Amino acid sequence: MASPGSSTGQVTVTTPATANGAVTARAKDGGALSLGLPASSDVTGTEAGKGTVVYPNASKSTDLAIQPTTDGGARTLVVLKDANASSTQRFALNLPQGASLIEDEAGGYEITRETADGVHTTIGTIDAPWAKDANGKPVPTRYELEGSSLVQTVDVNKDTAFPVVADPKFTWGIVTGTAYFKKSETKKIAQNGALTAMAAWALPPGLNAYVTMHSAAITATAYKADVAKKCLKLKFAAGLFIPGQYSGGYCK
Repeated sequence: MASPGSSTGQVTVTTPATANGAVTARAKDGGALSLGLPASSDVTGTEAGKGTVVYPNASKSTDLAIQPTTDGGARTLVVLKDANASSTQRFALNLPQGASLIEDEAGGYEITRETADGVHTTIGTIDAPWAKDANGKPVPTRYELEGSSLVQTVDVNKDTAFPVVADPKFTWGIVTGTAYFKKSETKKIAQNGALTAMAAWALPPGLNAYVTMHSAAITATAYKADVAKKCLKLKFAAGLFIPGQYSGGYCK
């Protein structure tokens, strides 16, 4: 049976009983993210301590492991045991209705949901991938999206020392991250000021506090973005607030 994984009080992570299942993170509001494992064999998982579940030989020359994290997410460790292992791993990504992905400019993705006011706020993240060989040397790796699948490619070569460990990691149900505003919203903030324009918007509580504290900086950044025909974005987290500009994606 599936392991309950771990709970942060806000998010519960559940690991699958076998390698052909999916790891699921469910927030208190019922919203859930699941990531299907890149297995070709229906191997039963075994617990290895601290909530970690291991799936040996889940694919050719490949072991898998899931390790719930304390920030409401999980690491999905892929161990390429030798050169016969596939250098491409495909994870079936299942997002809740209304959620979508945007590149985070660091090689990963932010999972966002549109509020009633049309602002896209972060509800989860997929960290930029990493991979290391048996000597601890970084191995180039990257993500691509193919339909509803997150595809990780690890660039092994004749000099790569096996085994290689790759680590997709996601976090779910967070209330920090980035809020992305469209062009019409950016213009409204630039013309009317952040406090006036955003007063009635249903923003996350943490972002509301930052808007009150930094309204002048938000308004100035929105004005610059509007002049440059770009859009406003607000990165917010504990002790961190960075207003900025972006184009593409939700900037329409």
